Amino acid sequence: MTESARRYGGRAAEERTAERRTRLLDAGLALMGTRGVAGTTVRGVAEESGLAARYFYESFPSIEALQLAVFEQIAAEAAARSLAALATAPDDAVARTRAVLAEMVELFLEDPRKGRIALLESITSPVLGPRVLAESRRFAGMLAATASSGDPAESPEGLPVEVRLRAQFLIGGVAHTLGAALHGDIEVERERLVDVLVELFVSAAAVRP
Repeated sequence: MTESARRYGGRAAEERTAERRTRLLDAGLALMGTRGVAGTTVRGVAEESGLAARYFYESFPSIEALQLAVFEQIAAEAAARSLAALATAPDDAVARTRAVLAEMVELFLEDPRKGRIALLESITSPVLGPRVLAESRRFAGMLAATASSGDPAESPEGLPVEVRLRAQFLIGGVAHTLGAALHGDIEVERERLVDVLVELFVSAAAVRP
């Protein structure tokens, strides 16, 4: 096949496939974040993305695969933002904990679609449920390491079990608290929300100022 045959409109086939996949992911985020996981279908994603349904199966074998990919994308953004915040945070356990929690509050409340998928829809989804548990363990480990002034990118296995248990307990509380704020059950300013979450971590001795 010639180079001109492999390219169309100045773009290679791989580039066009990647662009279509991005559009499908964006459409999945839009629908899952507004209609919910149950209301997100192949047909709906195709219509939202402006692509023919056949292109859906070019990137995803099923609607469940798309839903999982959307969740993975949100989880990856959460981890990247948390690590970036830690890189510039003062070398102090409370300040580092605040940096992570502030990023989580900002991520899930600045784009309610991401918050709804990660904090609300995932709870009842048989597809997303196992991934939520895995991410909960990962972020609990990250916060446990952060609270101990360790490296959040390293395994928390070597940390005291008390610190790890408290972090695991508290990360579940963080998710439910953010979900309540997102759902409108509790009206609170973001800065105050961060303050309260940090206070809870400190009072539970997950960090010691």
